[in-house]
Amino acid sequence: MVDELADYPPEHDAGFKGPRAFMTMEEAAQTEDIGAQPDPEHPDFLRQVEPRTSARSVSLSDVFWPTDDREAPDYAFIADLPEATKFDLTAETLETLFEAGRYRPHRSDGVIAFALRGATLVNNDEVEHALAVPIQTLRPDHRKFRCVLGFYFTKTKRLHAYTGSTVPCRKAVASYASGGSAANMLPTGLHTFYIWRHRNLKPALRMGRSGVDPETGAPTTVLRSRNNGEMETLDVFDYSTPYDNVHCSYYLSEDPGLGSSFSSWGCLTVRGLKDPSDQWERFQNVLIDLGSRTQVDLLLTTGKEASLAADGGHTDSLTALRAGSRGPEVGRLQRQLGMSETGYLGARTLDKMTGAERRHNDSFGNGRHATGIYTPTLDASTGWGVFT
Repeated sequence: MVDELADYPPEHDAGFKGPRAFMTMEEAAQTEDIGAQPDPEHPDFLRQVEPRTSARSVSLSDVFWPTDDREAPDYAFIADLPEATKFDLTAETLETLFEAGRYRPHRSDGVIAFALRGATLVNNDEVEHALAVPIQTLRPDHRKFRCVLGFYFTKTKRLHAYTGSTVPCRKAVASYASGGSAANMLPTGLHTFYIWRHRNLKPALRMGRSGVDPETGAPTTVLRSRNNGEMETLDVFDYSTPYDNVHCSYYLSEDPGLGSSFSSWGCLTVRGLKDPSDQWERFQNVLIDLGSRTQVDLLLTTGKEASLAADGGHTDSLTALRAGSRGPEVGRLQRQLGMSETGYLGARTLDKMTGAERRHNDSFGNGRHATGIYTPTLDASTGWGVFT
């Protein structure tokens, strides 16, 4: 019997042999993608995303990345650690991050996607077939491309890397904080995607679940800011189905209406036009080679974490449980949260975990902060013995 309140790993019902009413790509092309974020090419796009309530007004100039790493959920647990501003991203770096995060990515098709939040390519907007990719760390920005997305080919240890973004654009953050369309930011972790579509973009990467039509998306716990233009540890982690896909940026330079060089209400974006063009065209070529409905797990991490993993001197400090983690430590965490011990940290566990983290911090007079990252330091503070 399936426990509807439990988190099961992505492959849980992959062996189901019953009938499936899966939509074909041809049918999808004729069907409106109602779950996806606002379409920037729609003639009424800006009107569609304007606030619809009398909430406070947040402007584009009010939107910024936290200046203190301790206030940014993805960075708080490593805020006091030094980083190498320039480093080489390699297969070994990614494997170190998999181990630290207790991830077991899908490897059957020989490709794992990655995204570095807060990073840029040193020499160009793209690198392909590289054993080492030169990276420079910097903090993310809701205005400019300050992230790197790409593919890790596990058999050859080669990497493709492209300029992009992993944060919502300024218009999205400002609009949602003012009562408009539901913008979010996907937390770092290992996320399951399938090669399918985003609106009429095909192929694209779509968040999904094994054995389920990718058209339906997948539940995910995401960060949302309703009070200002800053995505921070005091903001809400929301269990929802946000359709945070991977698609083109739609723009190559800043669009005045968006206040950003990319259109995203929570999706990850690769630099390029819809046509396709630039890095998005190369990204799509990999998806075409793999074929529709192929599972592609995506490691979303920060440039700083990757630099620490590449350095090798702070590997133990990267140990943490978060979205996509697996194993007995996750099971022990779920037991403390009053959940079924499936050993997989999915959307429900992340939702429960952030609530518990917030209450714990508040009980010590530290405010209702949450990061969505369960560390050995937090474990020692709670006394739960998850990492014993």
